[in-house]
Amino acid sequence: MKKQWLISLLLIALPGIGGGALAAEQSHDHGATRASASQSIAATGTVRGVDAAGGKLAIDHDPIPALKWPRMVMDFRLADKTLVGKVKVGDRVKFELRESEKGAYLITVIEVVP
Repeated sequence: MKKQWLISLLLIALPGIGGGALAAEQSHDHGATRASASQSIAATGTVRGVDAAGGKLAIDHDPIPALKWPRMVMDFRLADKTLVGKVKVGDRVKFELRESEKGAYLITVIEVVP
């Protein structure tokens, strides 16, 4: 848990330094009630990094009450890598998450918010 906190803190600092690096993906359980694999969870945030080849986005997400997650910057894998073409760094987005079989949350839908 301490390591996850430190990684989150570093990711918050990186965009200000000009770093667009994405941290290693982890399963994030911040005391959350586990969502069923078919349950979709709505979220909003700002894109901080794009890894098109890896099919990942770093998102500074708003609190996600359904998971009991506070606002933080996290990596999210995309369920479909083509979704990466819909956004760019700095975009304000709304997105939907689903828990994978491995416990990580994948973005299944994402769109830019005007």
